[in-house]
Amino acid sequence: MFTLRGGGPEALSHAMPGAVLPPEVLAQVIRHLEAAWPQEGCGVILQGRAGEEGTWRVVPLPNASPTPRVAYAFTLEAWLQVCRDAEARQETVACVFHSHVDTAAVFSAEDRQRAAPDGIPLLPGVSYVVVAIQGGRATSASSSDWQQGGFQTVLISSPDFRFENPL
Repeated sequence: MFTLRGGGPEALSHAMPGAVLPPEVLAQVIRHLEAAWPQEGCGVILQGRAGEEGTWRVVPLPNASPTPRVAYAFTLEAWLQVCRDAEARQETVACVFHSHVDTAAVFSAEDRQRAAPDGIPLLPGVSYVVVAIQGGRATSASSSDWQQGGFQTVLISSPDFRFENPL
C-alpha cells in the first residue's frame, strides 16, 4: 500500500518558512511552467527524508485537464507514479504547483475547492504554489497553505527572478 506522507505543518514551517522556496527549485518550477504556456503547467515538489535539509525534487507532470488553458489535473497514473517514487525514495510531497495563464497568481476559488472539497484538505500539510505566466514569462507567484480552517495565501518574493509586476 502506498501512502502520501505530506510532512505535516511542522515540516512545512521548517521546509518552506514564509513561503520561500530555494531559488534553484523555484527556477525549475518556472522553467516548466513557462514551457507549458499557453496552457497551464503543473507538478509537485518533493522533499527528502527528515534530516536531509535542502533535498528537493521538482516533478513536472502533464496537464490532463480537458480545458488546459484554464485548469490543471493530474492523471491517476501520474499521481500514483509520484506516490510510488516518493515512497521508494522516502520523500514527502511538500508542494503542488501550477500556473495561471495570462492572469494573476492567486489561489482561485476553483483551486481552493479542488484542494479542500467540503472544507477538508485532500493533502494536509502540503503547500500550493501558483505562478502567473503572462505572454510566456513568469511575472509573479504565490503560496497557499491550509491554516485555521482555510487557505492563507502569501506572495512569493523572488528578486532573483524576473517578477516585474507582482500580482
